[in-house]
Amino acid sequence: MNQSQYQTPIAGGVATRLPQNPQDAGKLQNWTLDRVSGGWSSRVGYEQYRAGQNDWDPFASTGPIYALHVAQQLAGGARQAVLFESDGKLQLYYDATAAPTLRTLQADRHIPTPTEAGSWFTDTPYGTIVTNGVDRPVIVNPWPLGNASESATAITRCCRPFGFASLPAAPEPLRVNPMAAPSGLTYNPTIMGSALTLWCPSNPLAISDGGRWGLGFATNKASGAADGDREAVFSYVVSFITDTGSEGPASEVGTISWGLPASAEGFRHAVGVRLPIGPPGTVARKLYRTKNYSDDYVYQGDTTLYSVDVIRNNAEDLFFDAIKTADLTMPKPDITTGPLPAPRARFSGLFGGCLWLDGGIDDGLSLYYSAPGLIEQFGAANFIQLSSEGGSITGLFGSYTNLLVFRERGIDVITGSFSGGFQVSTISNSVTCLSPHTIAAVPGLGVVFLGTDGVYGLTGGLEGGAIADLVNLTVGQDELIEEMTPDCLPRAVGVFSAAARQYQIYVPTQGNDRPNRGLVLHLDRLALIDSLRLSPWSTRRGFPVGAISTRADGAIIFGHHTGAEAAGATRQRGLFVMSGKRAKGSTIVADEMTFAVAPTSIYRSAWWAAGDPQLQKQVTYVTIWVMTTGDSTITMRHYKDFSLTPVIERTYLAQPPDAVELPTLDKTVLGAPQTYQSERLVPLRYSVAHMSAAWFCFEIETTADIVIVGHEYEFTTKGAKVVMGRRA
Repeated sequence: MNQSQYQTPIAGGVATRLPQNPQDAGKLQNWTLDRVSGGWSSRVGYEQYRAGQNDWDPFASTGPIYALHVAQQLAGGARQAVLFESDGKLQLYYDATAAPTLRTLQADRHIPTPTEAGSWFTDTPYGTIVTNGVDRPVIVNPWPLGNASESATAITRCCRPFGFASLPAAPEPLRVNPMAAPSGLTYNPTIMGSALTLWCPSNPLAISDGGRWGLGFATNKASGAADGDREAVFSYVVSFITDTGSEGPASEVGTISWGLPASAEGFRHAVGVRLPIGPPGTVARKLYRTKNYSDDYVYQGDTTLYSVDVIRNNAEDLFFDAIKTADLTMPKPDITTGPLPAPRARFSGLFGGCLWLDGGIDDGLSLYYSAPGLIEQFGAANFIQLSSEGGSITGLFGSYTNLLVFRERGIDVITGSFSGGFQVSTISNSVTCLSPHTIAAVPGLGVVFLGTDGVYGLTGGLEGGAIADLVNLTVGQDELIEEMTPDCLPRAVGVFSAAARQYQIYVPTQGNDRPNRGLVLHLDRLALIDSLRLSPWSTRRGFPVGAISTRADGAIIFGHHTGAEAAGATRQRGLFVMSGKRAKGSTIVADEMTFAVAPTSIYRSAWWAAGDPQLQKQVTYVTIWVMTTGDSTITMRHYKDFSLTPVIERTYLAQPPDAVELPTLDKTVLGAPQTYQSERLVPLRYSVAHMSAAWFCFEIETTADIVIVGHEYEFTTKGAKVVMGRRA
């Protein structure tokens, strides 16, 4: 027999497709990349978003959280707020002067089914737009809110319907009541029935043709003629301006006309106009008017509208118009704005300075875009109709250069500009994304998303036809992909964290209708893919992720996917943050901080055949190179020939032989001195000594604090070949 050694100096990530790279892992559950050693660390877990919030009264009855977004308004997280949905409520988790506050922004919202993606969030300079395909889109701008007490009142102003629901009511010009001039009066307010008009009599201060204000004719006498029968005619419309700077559609027309009595020489009028009050979000109203288009005037039949004034409030309902016809010089802009064209939009995105909306379930092939910089101003002709071959829209992702349109059977890209026109081209008619909440921009990889058969990266100029730039990043991850619940893929969620240098997705698998398994892409391993062919992936189990997002500092937060539905005293509710602590939640009572039981970390090596799967070999020792200290305990199992029934299972202390057993950070009293030992790299050599086999692998299971850097096999070969198959 020949005694040999085989080393894997760097432990690769998980890859389940056979045959496996010996340096990769067949299972890598609940590990993260250690940046110091380059190995796999068991220091993964999650904690309450704020200590003690799991028992916080507002979370006491919170059910599954199925939508989550951290709204960012200022750079560096100077302004950020956590938005989430649970139990049919859109809620705001708000840190008011260091005191957490939970406010309901909107109730009675649609609760997504397991086959629906749920609410979609898009940050704009004016607030966060929230769509879900059923309820009317809303826009949320939670600043300023003040302290906890002030926020209770201010919260009503933070969320409003997005876009214009309908045309404004027509302005109502009040009846003009011409009358003969009383003596000695310059101005006289006259209220008679429905008439409300300011008028000026004929005297030295009267308003004549050369005067500065007043509507209508100054005299009822035609030039060089006897008393005439002259009538003044004016029409008005009004539009609303929202806090996004967008001007809505013009109202129906309100018209006023009047004639002068023969004795009413020298009269012009200021017409009182009743104005409609705009919906929430209205900050101003624009009033437009025609010139005098009476048959008795030079503008006969000309109904062109001109700007009268901007009423910079949404409270006053009476406006007096005294601008002379000759002074109307600014025509109404050619704004073709109409009501919101997609009141049941599912997705939104920003591209080319425009806000884009899909048409919703009933209009799945349409895309509508706003005017540049005016996110609520949609022109009647500003839409794109997609071809039917790709199916309905399943997600949008906007960037500076393009808008990606994910569809049921492919991916389109929109390029161009508002002024030059937008163009649609197809990137793929085979790869698609049914999991819109997994779409993220990842440096070095482009736009990454979960497809129906793996995680893809989309790079390149994206000008269309760039199929070569669409790469499956999960080749080798067959086990996870095959276990996904197809109908529930819309409930999959994902996030990229620049701080953690990770892209994480959580997917419903094995028939579950909520995410129950995670897949993590470690960017620091991408450099080793080409050189050593190492997998950059690990998996997660036991992380109850219903929805996920990141804060400005890169911290990954998630909402619990069962919440108050879970029974028992240990149930968890509300928001949590991914942590480097080996814990699932934590509590502080009387200054004593306790972390809950740690997630179980499992490392299983790749199936290894020493280069010859037909050759019988006997593994005598496995040496694991680890960073460790303290009283870390591991369970080791040995397997052979693709059977996952352990041949040997033993429990060991994963610590240097000369180390004193020191405590690890599971429980401590804040402020009390403790002694901890620095970890070091040590080889841990374990005896195997089992029957010969063609294939071999080992597995480590632990809740302790260790880092696996690499491993080594010592084995002997007998020279005997494995008999493949049977004699007929």
